[in-house]
Amino acid sequence: TFQICGESKKNVDATESWIKSLILKEQFENIISDELIENFDERQIETLADLQRTKHVTIQLENKHSPHHIKISGVSRDVCFVSVEVQKMIQKIKDTEEERSKAELVYNLVEWRYQGSNHSFVPFDKLTNMQLEDAKIAKKTHLTVKIIKNNYNVDLNTLQANDDQGKTINIQRVPKNEDKKSIELPAQWEDMQEERVKLVNLKPSCREYQEVQNKFKKTCPSFVIEKVKSY
Repeated sequence: TFQICGESKKNVDATESWIKSLILKEQFENIISDELIENFDERQIETLADLQRTKHVTIQLENKHSPHHIKISGVSRDVCFVSVEVQKMIQKIKDTEEERSKAELVYNLVEWRYQGSNHSFVPFDKLTNMQLEDAKIAKKTHLTVKIIKNNYNVDLNTLQANDDQGKTINIQRVPKNEDKKSIELPAQWEDMQEERVKLVNLKPSCREYQEVQNKFKKTCPSFVIEKVKSY
């Protein structure tokens, strides 16, 4: 709030106009559009309200059209700060979704289990399942995981897990295709070296490259051919 005093109304009006001009020069608006804004839940909405309150900006969440967008208005430095925070929120959602998708893929390939109280084996949750598999591929020897809300240190060589009290339980790693008939690999198959996905550069002289090239030439004049393998 401004209170302006002066010798005359003319001087007061001139000062008021000058102040308004300065404020308008500092005003800025930024619109962030992203499909992931649709996934904002109560926590993100609350964070937006807190940013609006503490940074003295106006934040409008527009969800009538796709993709959803957020409009931020206010003093330029505050708008820039809030815009960065919103982008961080969007990136966090993206990272979470990618991790969930990766965990689902790993779970379709291999299942890690721990021995329950009745000596039967219980599957780990999908995120822990992925962490165990990643640790194995990275040739780590130990990994700390949660089992029934307690921390256990898993020995990836002996497949045993120990808690702080010295309790030991057994761990299993079961490939999902273990009980399936073996599949004959293509003649061009190369060793994956324990990687789940591998990008292979194809030489223009190889048959695979030429087959793909001939098909692409029919509809696409410019392209790059690579082979992606997964196990």
